[in-house]
Amino acid sequence: KSLKERKIVSFEETGDGSVKITLTQDGKKLAERYKLEEMRLKKPQKWDGKWRILIYDIPNTIKKAGDAFRHKVKELGLHPLQKSVWVSPYDCLSEIEFLCDVFDINRERHICYFKTPEIPKEKELKTKFNLI
Repeated sequence: KSLKERKIVSFEETGDGSVKITLTQDGKKLAERYKLEEMRLKKPQKWDGKWRILIYDIPNTIKKAGDAFRHKVKELGLHPLQKSVWVSPYDCLSEIEFLCDVFDINRERHICYFKTPEIPKEKELKTKFNLI
């Protein structure tokens, strides 16, 4: 539904009562841009000094979506700060939003994303992300 509202896909009823889902031109551009399996974060030449924090609480009713989301977040290179709290020095909001759309996770209800200049365990994280 979210993808349809964003004009990423279109729905078309077929004669046999099923629904055909097709990528729109915008959807094709977005899919090409993100290619889920190949998606990586863009690392700027110079870090802006801000940490990106991802906090999520995905209910067990959509456990498979939550597991897939968590797996992809890890693949993107975010580091777990706590169980459902992940951190990155690089902007990843559009990738997180895309993952929410792909896995049908309600961003407003289950995801919190923000930037902050300070974070616990900062020295350890700077080492982990090769920022020192």
